Amino acid sequence: MKKVIALLIFIFMFGGLIIYRWNQTLAGGGEPEADIIPVETVTVSTVEFEEKISFAAGIEPEEKAAVVCKVPGRTVLRVLVSEGDQVKKDAPLAVVDDSLVRQQVIQAEAALGRASSYLSVAQSDYRRIAALYKEDVVSRQQYERMEGEAKAASRQVQEAKAALAQLKIMLGYHTIRAPISGTVLARNIDPGDTVSQAPAFLLSRQEKVKVSGGIPERVFPSVRVGHEAVVTVDAFPSKTFMAEVSRVHPSLDPVTRTGQVEVLLPSNGELLPGMYARVTISTGRRETGALPLEAVGTLAGTGESVCYVISGDRAYLRKISGGARQGNYMEVLSGIGPGEPVISSRSEKIFDGVRVRVTGK
Repeated sequence: MKKVIALLIFIFMFGGLIIYRWNQTLAGGGEPEADIIPVETVTVSTVEFEEKISFAAGIEPEEKAAVVCKVPGRTVLRVLVSEGDQVKKDAPLAVVDDSLVRQQVIQAEAALGRASSYLSVAQSDYRRIAALYKEDVVSRQQYERMEGEAKAASRQVQEAKAALAQLKIMLGYHTIRAPISGTVLARNIDPGDTVSQAPAFLLSRQEKVKVSGGIPERVFPSVRVGHEAVVTVDAFPSKTFMAEVSRVHPSLDPVTRTGQVEVLLPSNGELLPGMYARVTISTGRRETGALPLEAVGTLAGTGESVCYVISGDRAYLRKISGGARQGNYMEVLSGIGPGEPVISSRSEKIFDGVRVRVTGK
């Protein structure tokens, strides 16, 4: 009997509590005061955004040189450098067999000696005949013949000198030299090889590097030489490299509809050819409407940008079209009218249709 009485008392008290809560709900407009979420609001504000264009890029040397031997068909005698070596301009890289040209140089020097000796005799004879011609001792015909022989001897000397000079130039070609100061990227010959017209060495100058990539046609016209650029590379994720646009190619790729942009910056011994980079170029500033990032969420499944807009005493989920992000703000392209209150920060307690109470900050 006591158990029955206790059960009846419990039911009576629980029922009374339910009735009390119901009356409170009716008196408060439909929901208990404890279920009304206090929130702070913001509105779309005007924020100055920096116009930026980002694109993937590759790193190349500032200058590259393919070194080809000018006397193909010769045998390589010595190779003086290895891949990775630093060389100065005109430094010897390799030596090829020059025995044939050396023999030709010896012959040309002998020919020049003979021509010079003949010229000396011819000039002496010409001076003697010229003196006699003035005294009418010899005929004009004899004088002109000796004058012609002296001139011919002089031409032979000049031709012999030119031939010798050309052979000495050819002799110099048998030493392959660096056309630029830089790093040996590739060495394609070894002693005993027969050189061809293919590059024997590949050199690069890497005090500075070119960072280049393609940007879409729609934004290409806004990029100018001198625009500031920020370069990041996967190899140094915590570093940024400041630079300027050094070249904008004058035409677009007809297939990809992209234009090439180059940025030149010091390598500092860190940036190497072949590295992957990302370039962000600042092209100007503009004012636009924006919301704090804390007020914007992402709709699960679609990735659409959303926020909660207050109408009356309730919060409603609103899809918005978001644009660029900068600092703590996201550009709002559409979806929110001027002055509409937006809940300033996301919370698990906030859902579509929940009652809210706007509080001050």
